[in-house]
Amino acid sequence: MPFSQVRKILKSPRNIFGLFRQYHATGFPDHDPDENITSEDLADTSLDSSSCPPADVYYPYPNRSSFLLGEWYWNDGVKKSRSSFQNLLKIVGHPEFRPEFVAGTNWGRIAAQLGGAGSYRSNDEGNEDPDWEDERVDEDWIDTTIKIRVPFHKRMLHPGQQEFVASKLRHRKLVSVIREKILRPSTHPHLHFEPYKLYWQPNEASEPVRVHGELYSSDAFIEAHRALQDSPREPGCDLPRVVIGLMFASDATNLTAFSNAKLSPVYLSIGNESKARRSKPSCFGFEHIAYFEKVYDVRRLLIMC
Repeated sequence: MPFSQVRKILKSPRNIFGLFRQYHATGFPDHDPDENITSEDLADTSLDSSSCPPADVYYPYPNRSSFLLGEWYWNDGVKKSRSSFQNLLKIVGHPEFRPEFVAGTNWGRIAAQLGGAGSYRSNDEGNEDPDWEDERVDEDWIDTTIKIRVPFHKRMLHPGQQEFVASKLRHRKLVSVIREKILRPSTHPHLHFEPYKLYWQPNEASEPVRVHGELYSSDAFIEAHRALQDSPREPGCDLPRVVIGLMFASDATNLTAFSNAKLSPVYLSIGNESKARRSKPSCFGFEHIAYFEKVYDVRRLLIMC
């Protein structure tokens, strides 16, 4: 019997707000992310104003002192000036600055987590020395050369298509990022793998009204999930098959506070996670996956040919 014929329409009970779900599946999902929602998931600040900030508020820096030094290093310009030195003195002279908190900081690991180019390497004694030159942070980042073919008129010196190197794309492989995101213990419990339609019905006598608000409850997501279930399976594989919604974003970012140098990082978030969590900076819903560079002006290419 085809797999699609065993699925049926399933409706969950209405909750106190009159909302219920409608699944097209063989049964209700065993994994329900909404069961893991707490009051802290719905607010980006602690409900108790007297409580201390979370331990990872300065992540990836381990504490405030390390964060202030890191901020000075990244944001006070590539070439340190007298004004920049005065800013450094304000940091180390602050009453809350603790040198012992900075001594054991792994600056290389922090630079890698930030995806920055500046790094730190160990000296002969095994201590971390700052390397003020730009250096590659390997991890799973790779560089791919981007080439474009530009057509030129037959009356030009070199007619026809000419290939040019536009730039290099520094990026991560999507499969590795998706795998890491799904397997992360802090993320997996909040991912919806079985899409559904959400309805609002205040009472039994009223007609249900469709509610839109999440990617995993949209028609496009449901159709993609249904097409995947109806497709032929891999031989010998009985694992569940799910759709992962990829959401991309990018915006130019100033590299320093005193120059016009910009970089356009590309971010990836998983649409299977509720927008209530994706929009919270403390949930780290966005992953760096690439950095765009500005390509050459087309007029320069014409002059070259």
